[in-house]
Amino acid sequence: MGWRIMGRIFDPSEHDWAGTHGQVPTALVYEDKVRVFYADRFADGRSYTTYLDLDRADLSRVTYFHKDPILGFGAPGTFDDDGAMPSFPVRKDGRVLLYYSGWNRGVTVPYRNSVGIAVSDDDGDTFRRLYEGPVLERNPLEPYIAVTPTLLKEGELWRMWYISGVRWVEVEGKFEPVYVIKYASSRDGVNWDRPNHLCIPPAHDREAFSHPTVIRDGDRYRMWYCFRDSADYRDGAGAYRIGYAESADGLDWRRMDDVCGLGVGEAPWASTMTCYPFVAQIDGKIVMFFNGNGFGRSGFGYAVLEEAA
Repeated sequence: MGWRIMGRIFDPSEHDWAGTHGQVPTALVYEDKVRVFYADRFADGRSYTTYLDLDRADLSRVTYFHKDPILGFGAPGTFDDDGAMPSFPVRKDGRVLLYYSGWNRGVTVPYRNSVGIAVSDDDGDTFRRLYEGPVLERNPLEPYIAVTPTLLKEGELWRMWYISGVRWVEVEGKFEPVYVIKYASSRDGVNWDRPNHLCIPPAHDREAFSHPTVIRDGDRYRMWYCFRDSADYRDGAGAYRIGYAESADGLDWRRMDDVCGLGVGEAPWASTMTCYPFVAQIDGKIVMFFNGNGFGRSGFGYAVLEEAA
């Protein structure tokens, strides 16, 4: 069982209209295409969400580039006034809801993150904020960060796995965030019960997880995520790798990085880092969209899971 990298889909350096990144690719499947939302950045570092479309029958073929942001910055002082990055799209009541990570710059630490919802009434072509404020935010038990959710809707229950900050650590004179994967549930997709449940214990106290993506596959839940050290992780020895875990109930997980993770070195654009996986079941295949070097500076590609029959 392992991933076969099919190639790079988007490299921002090849397009004069693009910014600096193609970060956190986030897929929505249509009848004839797959739309991949992603975060690009302006030269000043602020991020914005846009998208491209792929031929569903040939995911290596881009059929459309949307060259403008689909979601502007929040009003000054709101949780997303410095950027909005896609996390998970879902269809509900004839509309598309896009859960996204909003951020703004900090003073004592570099930034803070929260989760917002954007809504589309035209099947994902244009979006507006459902609320001006976040639907997932710091709370008494999670005082640092709450961000990058993945969702499953099972009957009337919405299930969410998301990143929760546990501390900032000082490394070589800079504060770096440490975060873990936690679980929440909801009856409406807006108001979330957060039991402070840790899904995967870290291997050491400065290991950080990011960007979980969960699918239900038969009688098991399968999660991919990325993990890193707090030191030398910007394309260095501690950089992100994509890991893997399985669960019978979506709450208690068994970490199995060596079984179905994705390391580095198989593609030049992912030679030092693999990160921000988004996994979807498309036409009988399990497909992963992911970033490589530079947290998306080298763009994103996709891989297909090959499993023994």
